[in-house]
Amino acid sequence: MKNLFSVIPADFFKPLNSKYKDQYADCLLEIYNSYKSEISYGVDRESVVSTLVEYFNTRTDDISFDDDSSFEKDSRTKAQKTINYLKDCGWLDFEEEKNYQQNVVLTEHAVPFIRTMNDVIRNEETEYQGLISQIHAVLQNEDLYSKPYQFILKNVVNNTEQLVSSLKRLNISIKKHIDKQTKNKELSDVLKLFADYNAEIVSKSLYRLKTSENVGKFRQSIKINLDNMLSEPKILKDLVAGYMEIEQETDPDIAQDKIIEMIIDVKSAFENLDKIIEDIDRKNNHYMKNAASRAKFELASGTNQEGKINAILRYLTEFSDEDETAPEDLFNVFVQKFVSEESIKKIPEKKTYEEVAIINIAETLTEEEKELKKKLLKDKQMARIYRKKIEAFVMEKLGSRQLIMASEIPVNSRKDFETLIYIRLFGIESKIYKVEKTSQRIKTEKCEFTDFEIIKKNGGEKNV
Repeated sequence: MKNLFSVIPADFFKPLNSKYKDQYADCLLEIYNSYKSEISYGVDRESVVSTLVEYFNTRTDDISFDDDSSFEKDSRTKAQKTINYLKDCGWLDFEEEKNYQQNVVLTEHAVPFIRTMNDVIRNEETEYQGLISQIHAVLQNEDLYSKPYQFILKNVVNNTEQLVSSLKRLNISIKKHIDKQTKNKELSDVLKLFADYNAEIVSKSLYRLKTSENVGKFRQSIKINLDNMLSEPKILKDLVAGYMEIEQETDPDIAQDKIIEMIIDVKSAFENLDKIIEDIDRKNNHYMKNAASRAKFELASGTNQEGKINAILRYLTEFSDEDETAPEDLFNVFVQKFVSEESIKKIPEKKTYEEVAIINIAETLTEEEKELKKKLLKDKQMARIYRKKIEAFVMEKLGSRQLIMASEIPVNSRKDFETLIYIRLFGIESKIYKVEKTSQRIKTEKCEFTDFEIIKKNGGEKNV
């Protein structure tokens, strides 16, 4: 087996490990992306120079090609010397045409490295939602069995590897995605990014694999077709012949062993897909719970804007609209401790021994006192604000309409304004309705806020 460093040039990684690695990496990507419209990874030198000149025109910093003894300031000189430097390190090569035109081409070692760099920088998720159905369709297509290795098995193996690799990549990146959504961000940003995360990462990546492209719908058919490829002598013979032709194998026994190994690996991969998806779900739920706890902690005890609003709302629920007084220490900062639910350290308990107090005989309440107590409890319960109550209120306001503006809801008291705030907050995760922020600022005698749309979701009335 060949060693990586026995294949690539000795100075290959030098540009990416130098003082000017940012500039060299940018130049490689500029060159690579400029070849997209070409029929090969090569174009005349002047076109490459023009591409790099445009890049260097956007930078104000200078670059040295002689151990910092002199610095180049002219963009064209930078472009010419960058091309020569990348050529010396093995990333580029020159080809001479009959008309004395010199072409700059990417070397065979450079292309896969730059393509990977491009994918990492763009941070794109591999599109794998259609891979399972593609594998199934290829195995079902009888016209392709004229050359089963070239047209079927090779594609099935490649798509299966891409599918498994993409799911594993998502599996190990769940924590990174969650931390990216929550760390060092305001709570309002966290709530919005949670919605984006679910739409772009979880729903986009896994939803179809659990519904229309559920592994269970195709797995049995895929396994039967793969088994038929081994059990049918003609198909197996054609597979071996195709493998020997494409992979340049001279021994038919080795070729047959490789074919059998490939088919077994594909079948095994489809058997393990459920476990990978279950593990992704487990990690997603785990990190989502941790991130939600972090957000909840920030909301409950933080000194940020959301923490103060929450303190105000909790305070307001304890006072009537007529009571305009407020304690002086309402906006004081309170130091609180937060114990993680996952902490393995046992919280120490202080044991104290006191004399047993005298047990008083319970007082018996009269019927009037019982009724009064029930009324107080009921009033307190009715005063509570919770999601279903807000959703019912929203559906009442929407009626048969699909959309209303928040400004259409009258705000005549502090409780009305609290309700408006909770409509905005609960709308982020509600299955009944959603909210869309506008740029319109609403100002009344009682309050001032940015208007937003309240939109009924499909099937919302059934869920209330």
